[in-house]
Amino acid sequence: MTRKQRERSFPKGYNPNRNEYLYWYTREGYIIAQDILCQYEFVDRAQCPECGGKLRVVAHLNRDGQGLSEMVSLCTACGHNVNVIFDISNEIYQEWLAEQLGPMYVPPFEEEPRTPYSPD
Repeated sequence: MTRKQRERSFPKGYNPNRNEYLYWYTREGYIIAQDILCQYEFVDRAQCPECGGKLRVVAHLNRDGQGLSEMVSLCTACGHNVNVIFDISNEIYQEWLAEQLGPMYVPPFEEEPRTPYSPD
């Protein structure tokens, strides 16, 4: 199977190079994301802290100059607002993004990538 064939077998937005640090936290408290799809997967599995209801993403904010991505979500049961902030400064995400964008890729985060700190 060629690389292109392998890539087509994954859903759009999925990074086949995800590793064990997916969803770990950084020291700053951000959740490590390694592609776009994992951010939606995380919110889809999360529960409302107020009532335990299902969350739905209503906005995806690009904060890539800070090495971050923010998912604004609302509880479908009680309407509580939950913002989830992901770290996208890590090498796994940035390598994947560079592959997606090709020559249009410009590194958005000029500082050192944040490192995994804790799995929970």
